Amino acid sequence: MEQTVTNKVTGEQITFLGTAKDTNEEYLFIEVALPSFGIGPPLHIHDQFEEEFEVISGRLTITLGQTKHVLKVGGRRIAPPGTPHTFTNEHEEPVRFRVRLTPPGQFEQSVRIHYGLMDDGLTDEKGNPKSLAHTAVVLTLQNTLIVGIPLWIQRSLFRFIVKRARKKGVYAALEKYTGSELG
Repeated sequence: MEQTVTNKVTGEQITFLGTAKDTNEEYLFIEVALPSFGIGPPLHIHDQFEEEFEVISGRLTITLGQTKHVLKVGGRRIAPPGTPHTFTNEHEEPVRFRVRLTPPGQFEQSVRIHYGLMDDGLTDEKGNPKSLAHTAVVLTLQNTLIVGIPLWIQRSLFRFIVKRARKKGVYAALEKYTGSELG
């Protein structure tokens, strides 16, 4: 598998520096390159892991809850489980930052699937999967819930869709992007 994957819509690049396999399932360590004025994901939460961000070049805006933090080189912030957060590059120069996700879950697999779907033309112009089953699988694998939509609705809906997707072979079809069986 490629060490670096690219989001065709935003230009974001993710390099896997330490995978779950490399770290004995303790954490995932990635480096993210975000172009100037690049946007990250919508405000979201993860309730099963924390994310630690550290800027290595440029400036990164991290939103934690309702507070924005502009981080410069060496700057760090942690998004604890359950904390609404997102990131953007609100500056003219590109930004590079590292993220440690503890524990790793299946975040790497979700990214590889999402970006693979983009490569195969299975997403819309904004990069969202065209298939609701693909969306539910990607968000479930990365333990992502979108702020502003009741969490219980997302959990219930995703659980139903993912269960059905497994039965219909959607998981098996997505394994081509990860190179391994999805748990």
